[in-house]
Amino acid sequence: MKYCAYFIILLSCLSMFTSCKKSYTCSCSTNWTYKTSSGAYNTETFAGDKSAYSSKLTKNQAKNACNHERVATETNFTNGITGNGSYPLLAGESIYTSCSIILD
Repeated sequence: MKYCAYFIILLSCLSMFTSCKKSYTCSCSTNWTYKTSSGAYNTETFAGDKSAYSSKLTKNQAKNACNHERVATETNFTNGITGNGSYPLLAGESIYTSCSIILD
């Protein structure tokens, strides 16, 4: 019974350290590959704004928030390029957004 109490205390102490909230920033960039009038493909990279989160988050919360930002950025960029689907991407063209979290 005594060891069980120590184990519970140890687990609660570990969970406090692993869920520690910190300040994070989400940094994204979007690659747009498109076909030129000559038939060649060109890729342009657009760096997004680095978004610092206003509240402290756990690493998992920051990853989830940054992934949500990635999906939203890619969707907005795709909608802008395709006129909300009026001009779909051609075969071989693509839009890809990648994001990463940075510990402040």
